[in-house]
Amino acid sequence: MLGADDRPQWDDHAVASQYRLRQRFPARALEEAEAAHGPTLRERSGRLDLRGELAFTIDPDDARDHDDALSVRALGHGRHEVGIHIADVSHYVRVGSALDREARLRGTSCYLPGGVVPMLPERLSGELCSLQPDRDRLALSVIVDLDREGRLHGWRFAESVIRSRHRLDYGEVQQALDGTARKDAPLQHALEGLMALARALRHRRLAAGALDLDVPEVKARVDAHGVPYRLERRPHLESHELVEEFMLVANRCVGEQGARRAAGMLYRVHEPPADRKLAELEAMLRALGLPRPAPATAEPARALQALLAVPLDPPRRRLLHRLVLRSLARARYLERDLGHFGLATREYCHFTSPIRRYPDLHNHRRVREWIRGRPGAPGPAARADAAGADRAWDPVEVAALAAQCSATEQNATDAEREAVRVKALRHLEGRLGDRLSGIITGLVPQGLFVELDDIPVDGFVRASELDDHFVLDASGVRMVGRRTRRRFSLGDAVRVTVARVDVPAREADFALDEPRRRHGRRRHGRG
Repeated sequence: MLGADDRPQWDDHAVASQYRLRQRFPARALEEAEAAHGPTLRERSGRLDLRGELAFTIDPDDARDHDDALSVRALGHGRHEVGIHIADVSHYVRVGSALDREARLRGTSCYLPGGVVPMLPERLSGELCSLQPDRDRLALSVIVDLDREGRLHGWRFAESVIRSRHRLDYGEVQQALDGTARKDAPLQHALEGLMALARALRHRRLAAGALDLDVPEVKARVDAHGVPYRLERRPHLESHELVEEFMLVANRCVGEQGARRAAGMLYRVHEPPADRKLAELEAMLRALGLPRPAPATAEPARALQALLAVPLDPPRRRLLHRLVLRSLARARYLERDLGHFGLATREYCHFTSPIRRYPDLHNHRRVREWIRGRPGAPGPAARADAAGADRAWDPVEVAALAAQCSATEQNATDAEREAVRVKALRHLEGRLGDRLSGIITGLVPQGLFVELDDIPVDGFVRASELDDHFVLDASGVRMVGRRTRRRFSLGDAVRVTVARVDVPAREADFALDEPRRRHGRRRHGRG
């Protein structure tokens, strides 16, 4: 029993219970976290001292943990050295410790509207490991050499100590790049230089066949009592791309080095879509009159990339990108490399978010081994010695870890979506009887799903409430009335009235605003 289901402050607890999220840390794990301390002179010695560099973090405005920081230095002749500095969580979370066991069970942090269910205790996630400004912090740095065309000329890894100078958010970085709120000269110059390199990296990545999907993230903002006061689709800014491109570079460097060393890595794999899925996508787009992929002779990545680049009005563009996303396989973790279809690359892994993802922490330990001189997979004796502490060299163990991390990631993703939907329904409760506009996002024989334009939440219009018998066509994208021949298709704009909201059941019913029917003069029979 958590509390009354009509009290918003219990919503996150209910979702956490529903998805069995681990909300309490074992006493031993908390003791280990509290015993940790900031970097001492002894811990800093032997590390690459980068505290003199102009390093800074860029995160969402409500972020509490800061995994990564960036720095840039001109080398001359169009070349730049970019430092991608990642919090050294592996220094604090030792293999086999209580912290490590609990982090592995959690697998990932889960971000709910009212707060986070973290992978690591606050002492680490929000303090010692977080790259806070004006604090000495331990990091693992990937230092890359790039030219102005985005070509990678080399990289190196280093155990480092850094001191972030600025805590920036995406919005203010975008304003600085747009020139509406410029920063001080050194920071402004660094941001503009990094943005130019990020554009070049992105251009090369898209030219290689990477997909550019635009599916906005929905954010629910709540007050101290859990009451939602705003729901928004977060816009994708160019400042997001600045950070994304350098995180991708770091992940690729680590993945490529791990493949060379056969180093017990966890890879992030994304397999190509099945032919059946592509055929279904093509049939749906044809039925909707939307652009379709290139002929089957073209590479799937190139065909989908060209499709996503077609200019459309915002509602139809949103629908097209969603349909393409549904046709793709789900990315997952694996103990061997199968390539990443969406990024058009191979030997790719997750490395840049060790505060909130266990695979990144696992891969950090491999990088530390390389830095400290372990050349690759150890011999049988060394492998036996390592088995008691870190079983990264056991392919069966790594395969089990990959499956576990994929499962915990999917569970956390489902919980986050559920929590946002609960808050969206809470917000919608106050709009009962309101007439709102939306688009049709799904069709089933029982009716149609409509996502509202102003409030990013969907509701259901029951076919039984419509003045006709509607039949879903074979393509699954259109319903047609038998008597009136009226049609409803995916992506159609409609107006609805909010008729019913049931938060515990996670349901919202809409009534379709029907056009007024013209009634002819009634004919009377004879006497």
